[in-house]
Amino acid sequence: MALYPETPIPQYPYDITEVWKTTITPFDSGREQRRQKQVFPKYDIAFSYNTLTLTEFNLLWNFYHARRGAYAAFYVYLPDPDPASWEGLGVGTGDGETRIFDLPGKSTSSQKIYINGVEQVVTVQYSILIGGGEENSDRVQFVTAPAENEIISCDFAGYMRNRCRFANDKMTRTQFAHALYSTGLELKGLAMI
Repeated sequence: MALYPETPIPQYPYDITEVWKTTITPFDSGREQRRQKQVFPKYDIAFSYNTLTLTEFNLLWNFYHARRGAYAAFYVYLPDPDPASWEGLGVGTGDGETRIFDLPGKSTSSQKIYINGVEQVVTVQYSILIGGGEENSDRVQFVTAPAENEIISCDFAGYMRNRCRFANDKMTRTQFAHALYSTGLELKGLAMI
C-alpha cells in the first residue's frame, strides 16, 4: 500500500478526529440502547501547510491523482514533532497459524500487546521486531500463534500508522491548494483490521 509523502512536513498541530461507530436507539421512556459497531476507532486527519515549493505542491497533487481521488487507500504516519503515546490500537485477528503481525506504528517504544484485552508478557509470549513491516512498521512476533478470531491490540509510544483515503473525490488544483493552505487537506480514516 502507498505511503503519504513524509516530506514536506505538515504544519503542526494538525487536526485528528477519533471516530467511533455507535448505533443509538431511543425509547419512549427517554432511555436509549447503544451498540458499539467497531472495536477500534478510525482517525480522520486534516493536514495544512505553511508554504510549499512548486515541486512539493506537485508531489502532493500527483499523490492525490495516483490515488484517483478517494478511491485508493494509503498509509500515513502522523508526523508529530514529539512522538505521542497511543492506546487501544488494532493490530490484527489471529488465525491459529500467523505469528508475526505488523504494528500500526514505527519507531515504537513502551509497547504493550493484548490478546482479547489481556496483556501479554514480553519475552515470554512475544517479542517486538523493529521495522520490517509494511511501510517499515514495527512488528510483533508471538511465540505461539494467536488462535482463530482472537483480537490483537497494542499500546505504544511512537509514530502511529493510519490507514486512510482522501475525503474528497473531486478537486481542482485550486481547491487542492486552498485545502493545503487554509482548511486542511482532509484524510478519511479507514479500519485498521
